Amino acid sequence: MEKAGIKITSFALALNLALFVTKLYVGISTGCLAVYCDGINNLADSLACGIAVFGFAAARRLTQEQSLRAQSLVSFVTALAVALTGAYFAYQGAEKLLYPTLVSFRVNYAVMVAVTAGVKLAMGFFFRRAYVRTPSPVYKTIMLDCFMDCGITLCALMSFGLSEKLNFAIDGIISVFIGVFVAIGAIKTLKEQTRYLIGN
Repeated sequence: MEKAGIKITSFALALNLALFVTKLYVGISTGCLAVYCDGINNLADSLACGIAVFGFAAARRLTQEQSLRAQSLVSFVTALAVALTGAYFAYQGAEKLLYPTLVSFRVNYAVMVAVTAGVKLAMGFFFRRAYVRTPSPVYKTIMLDCFMDCGITLCALMSFGLSEKLNFAIDGIISVFIGVFVAIGAIKTLKEQTRYLIGN
């Protein structure tokens, strides 16, 4: 299980880094905070996958019980990183509400962001299949994060499309929404993993 876990999470790490670079480029090029924050979220996901790779590598030397505990700890650290990322989004969104900036919409950039949402959806189904075959809290955490990220990317895409058309700081509002949503999802995972770690 650990060998497969290392391969799967390494692949997810590489994909998340590619998504981060794409969204960072689009966010900076267009001035769209929601897309930029979504890219930072992918960077946090890359960090989480890196921690998962390390966890699976360490679990090779452990018993099954110790391995599950190590995976739960990895899920806890991952959720903590994601919760902090969500708080950062909310802060940046609130700042943009106070000091709005122009967003420059381009169709080719919108297509790039839409493709990244499809990649996250495909990753979610891939990790769902991995979780069904081998129930691991790491797979479950990444699977749920992928599905949530797909929705977040679609919200960021909506913000990107509407920001130029509406003379309103919609980008800031959606960034706050994304931040709060990400933080709440991560806090739920933190509670679940805390209960498991304390109970065992």
